[in-house]
Amino acid sequence: MRTDEDLEAMSSLSKRVTLQLVGFSLGSLGWILSCIITRHAEWRLWLVDNTTIFSSGIAHVGIWKICFPPNLKISSDYGIVCCHEFNFNENFFPVEMFLAQILLLIATFLGGLGIFFTLLPPWHFYMRTIRKTQAICLFLAGGILHIIAGLCVVVPVSWNFYSVANNSSIPFPPSFHLPSFPVAQKIGIAIPLGISSGLMLLISGIIFLYIRSPVTSVRVNPLNPRS
Repeated sequence: MRTDEDLEAMSSLSKRVTLQLVGFSLGSLGWILSCIITRHAEWRLWLVDNTTIFSSGIAHVGIWKICFPPNLKISSDYGIVCCHEFNFNENFFPVEMFLAQILLLIATFLGGLGIFFTLLPPWHFYMRTIRKTQAICLFLAGGILHIIAGLCVVVPVSWNFYSVANNSSIPFPPSFHLPSFPVAQKIGIAIPLGISSGLMLLISGIIFLYIRSPVTSVRVNPLNPRS
């Protein structure tokens, strides 16, 4: 028959395993979303009026790519979607877009590294090739990396959300045939995905800082080997 200490240890073991799975799942999903939004074109949706090249439509503005309205005046039969890849820190970029390029690249790297660190302790623990202090250090490192990655996502995404809410301008070059100010501006799908990504990474990091060490086996009362 199991003692109260055994039941308490099993309950602690179950909670620790659950937290590790939740932390790893949130960290992985948050990292995947951060990779997706980095190259996504729908950060800002610009409603533009008639220009010399485009009829009224929506331009999809990302931090690495822009897709122009799919209604060229020279082609009335069908819509053509033309996209342009941005270089790093274009001259016309506002600060929030340049910052997003840098911080999201950092978040992608640190998030992946954090996943690697948090995956090592359970594996090596069950293989009995790691000490508890080493496992604690790896979990702490993974948790800190996830938190930093989460902040690197939340800050630029929130700043770009603020810019959209205030209908901020982007001084596109003349070759783009786009106005500096749109008729209206809305947030694209990348903004809510980015907020979700940042929150997942932050929560994952906090979880790993909380649990710190891998699960340990429950000691069984030697007087009751079947307990």
